[in-house]
Amino acid sequence: SLTFNADGSYSFTPGTDFDSLAAGESRDVTFSYTATDNDGGVSEPKTVTITVTGTNDAPVAVADTQTTGENTALTGQVPAATDVDGTIASYALDTDVGQGNGSLAFNADGSYSFTPGTDFDGLATGESRDVTFSYTATDNDGGISEPKTVTITVTGTNDAPVAVADTGSTGENATLNINAALGVLDNDSDVDGGTLSVSAVNGVTGSVGQAITGTNGGTFTLNADGSYSFNPGTAFDRLAAGQTDTT
Repeated sequence: SLTFNADGSYSFTPGTDFDSLAAGESRDVTFSYTATDNDGGVSEPKTVTITVTGTNDAPVAVADTQTTGENTALTGQVPAATDVDGTIASYALDTDVGQGNGSLAFNADGSYSFTPGTDFDGLATGESRDVTFSYTATDNDGGISEPKTVTITVTGTNDAPVAVADTGSTGENATLNINAALGVLDNDSDVDGGTLSVSAVNGVTGSVGQAITGTNGGTFTLNADGSYSFNPGTAFDRLAAGQTDTT
């Protein structure tokens, strides 16, 4: 745009009309004017030529969002950056996902892979957590864009609980009773924080709360809350003082 004053001064603002000029390129624009004397005489129009020279404009990168499951690796590509006066030469990682947020491998072509690892196992079904990284784009003249953010939403899935073997001891004629607080679930865990219960005994769901004969005798009754009892019966009457057996 041009502002021209009666005293012959003027200002010219290129605005964004010349952003497409790369470094080393130029374009001429012209305007003409006349001069008037004190008797009203008007000159022939004369031309002012303004040569606008190009400079390298930084490319423009684009933010993005992605979603993956807590145990699912994500392979992605950042959105294509734009450059008004050149081409995109490469992409670079600006800030990583950070410790405890999985791992990221970022490539110069803008492709990347994100691996959640075990950092999101604490997410239950229906829960999610966002992790972010930022990147820049570089054009063929070395111009670097402002950093843009990629947000990855990691969604939780139900992780199986981890059961740990248990042991107990009792006399050959003494029934062993263990309450729920100290029962078989006491040393088991669930990374999602779920409430645990006994769902099967020896792989049989119908055996919960039912009397089951041990592999070497005696009777176990294991309840859903983890409490259990063991009755040796007469299976271990053969043991002499100081002897032990396992079932």
